Amino acid sequence: MKIVKAEEMHVEEALKLAIGEYENQCRQIKQLPEIHVTDQLRELITGLFRKNYGFAALCEGKMAGYLAFTGPIEGYFGNCRGAYSPLGGNAFSGYDRGRVCSKLVEAGMEQLLREAQVTSFAMTRYADDSVVDRSLVLNGFGIRCSDAVMDLEGFEVRKTSQDGVTFKELPGEEKKRVLDLRYGLVKHMSVSPIFFPTDIRQYMMHLPKEESRIFAALKGEEVIGYLSICDEGETFISETNSMYNICGAFVKEEYRGKQVADDLLAYACNVCKKEGIQYLGVDCETLNPNALRFWGKHFKNYTYSYHRRIDERAIGYESYLKKGWISNL
Repeated sequence: MKIVKAEEMHVEEALKLAIGEYENQCRQIKQLPEIHVTDQLRELITGLFRKNYGFAALCEGKMAGYLAFTGPIEGYFGNCRGAYSPLGGNAFSGYDRGRVCSKLVEAGMEQLLREAQVTSFAMTRYADDSVVDRSLVLNGFGIRCSDAVMDLEGFEVRKTSQDGVTFKELPGEEKKRVLDLRYGLVKHMSVSPIFFPTDIRQYMMHLPKEESRIFAALKGEEVIGYLSICDEGETFISETNSMYNICGAFVKEEYRGKQVADDLLAYACNVCKKEGIQYLGVDCETLNPNALRFWGKHFKNYTYSYHRRIDERAIGYESYLKKGWISNL
């Protein structure tokens, strides 16, 4: 196996691997849209290979895998510099793809640490490749979030009536009515076991103008829960015109366990289906046990995102070690 720098001349070989992984995942996850992804993936891979943080694994002259990162990114999951390999930014083939993955991770992290002082690494993978999953875990990565999908074709439009609870979409300035709920969500995400702090000011400044649609559950005039959707997502799959993506949801604690969240989701599904949308996607932190259980009842995971934070003392340690060793000889 030979590890080489990924360049534009490798794009078409990499594209074949990426398409093969997507088609394999479609065979395993029937809810995924079978869309034409060649142009999207070619553009993504080409852009990543141009960024100079990518490697390819060659076996007997043929590509066995590739891994490319975008970055460096300041403040990436901590007060550190990071890099990210999105879905389609990596692919591995063959029975020994776990080893291929490990060798490419080694090369990518070494370059990014040395050249850009990157210590936070993340990558998104399809959810059903147990071989690569095991390789990443043994290389120190842990799962921190996932993307999931629902095929609305199988969703039956149903009534969402509860005693005293109504559902509606909030237009324009009315979106501000969910600010306290968004604060509750941000607070929930910032504590154990999630520990995911977010700048709440971005919600306060942009909420009325943002393009996301907000559906609310109301008890009288009180907004007790909300769910927001948009046409943007976290993967190239979620960018398809036939899919909307959930980008936030929260129900007040005193109303949980009463099917408010289930009915709010059903209300949003009713609206999407009537508008001709075929798929609904969601991404959530797997570190959030409440969200993981709720979305898992209705959606099927198709990706996991893996993350590894390395010890910042590794920056410059090789030169320090060499200097210290020689001075003591």
